[in-house]
Amino acid sequence: QRGMTATFMPKPFTNRTGNGLHFHLSLWGEQGEALFPGPGGDAHGLGFSDTAYSFIGGILDHAPALQASLAPTVNSYKRTGATPTESGATWSTNKASYGGNDRTHMIRVPDANRIELRSGDGSANPYLAIAAAIGAGLDGI
Repeated sequence: QRGMTATFMPKPFTNRTGNGLHFHLSLWGEQGEALFPGPGGDAHGLGFSDTAYSFIGGILDHAPALQASLAPTVNSYKRTGATPTESGATWSTNKASYGGNDRTHMIRVPDANRIELRSGDGSANPYLAIAAAIGAGLDGI
């Protein structure tokens, strides 16, 4: 009626930002303690424990295969390989990397308690995608 289109397609319009599915992940011990925070002066400067870095390493190691669950359609790859849009950004990652509060990384670290896995999109089966991501991270540990 208003000339608008509602869709969960990852990249329905070439000149606009696509749709993403981002997971915020953290690990907790049996006693309820957070397992990601580590010493403030760790080698990479993100405040993470060795367990957290191993979890990230597992996701990055499995990133190519993981994308089959996180971004499973041809349209998904139109989103990840997109050129800048009207807003000036694509808001999607196209390489396996991690870093601080920087939205260009596959894994963004907003704080020492969690990571944000940013490479998924709305065409993913969320149950399969989260299971694959957790499995990849645990394989790193």
